[in-house]
Amino acid sequence: MMSDYFSTYSDLIDKLKTIVAESKQRVINDPPDHLFEVNQNFFVKAYLISLCTYLEAFLQDVATAHVECAKARIAAARVPHNMVRWSIHRDTKERDFTFTDFCLPLERSDIESELSGNPWKTIVLFKKIGINLPSDSNFDSIKQVVGSVVEKRNRIVHQNDDAADLSLDDIAGYADQFLAYMQAIHDLVVGAS
Repeated sequence: MMSDYFSTYSDLIDKLKTIVAESKQRVINDPPDHLFEVNQNFFVKAYLISLCTYLEAFLQDVATAHVECAKARIAAARVPHNMVRWSIHRDTKERDFTFTDFCLPLERSDIESELSGNPWKTIVLFKKIGINLPSDSNFDSIKQVVGSVVEKRNRIVHQNDDAADLSLDDIAGYADQFLAYMQAIHDLVVGAS
C-alpha cells in the first residue's frame, strides 16, 4: 500500500518533467512557440507550484497510511483504554476511566493541520508519528533544497514573487531532487510500518 503512494506521486512528477521538457522545447524551437515564449515565467511558476503540491499530497498520504496502520495494529491488540490512560497519566481521575479498548484518536485532519512541504515541519510531524526523517542521509542532504523550493513557492503564492530567477531546467532539476527526497521518506515509513 505504501509503495502505491510513492508510485502514484513519482508518476505525476515524471509526467510533470515531460511537460517541462516539452515546454522548454517550445521555447527554444526556431521559431519559438509564441505562447510559451511570452509566458515562460507563468509556466515556470505553475510547474513549481504543481511540484510542491505533489510533494505535500504525498506526505499527507504516506503519513496518514502510517497512522492508519498503527491504529489497526492497536485495535487488533485490544489493549484496555484504562491501562493506556494510566500508563501515560499516572494521576488518572475516576471520570477518565472507561471499560473499552484503546483507540488511537488520530485522523487525517490532525496530520493535514501540522504538515506542509516545509522540511522542518515535516520532520516534526513525522517525529510525532515515530519516524526519524533526519536519520536518512538522503533525506538530510536534500532537505535544504526542498525547503528553499517550498519557500519560493510560498513567495509566489502569497507575495506574487515573479520567479524570474528560475528556469524550466531548474524545475526539471528540482523534480529529480523531490523524487529522491520522497523516496527517502517512503523507505523510512515502509521500514517502520
